[in-house]
Amino acid sequence: MLEQSAVNRERRRGEAGGAMACAGCEKPILDKFLLHVLERAWHAACVRCADCRAPLADKCYSRDNKLFCRNDFFR
Repeated sequence: MLEQSAVNRERRRGEAGGAMACAGCEKPILDKFLLHVLERAWHAACVRCADCRAPLADKCYSRDNKLFCRNDFFR
């Protein structure tokens, strides 16, 4: 579910001079790499569980456009 892409390859027009806005923090993604989760772009550091704030590296679960770790999703 987590897909890493080069920013230059996936760049879209946005408010920050062509940089994409992060779905987690809404700041421009100026890093060399970004993550695509739920068809939205994220800073790698912003891909965290909405409840416990644990980083999500390999798998994540979603509900209501929020990301969760396995434990919090099934709780």
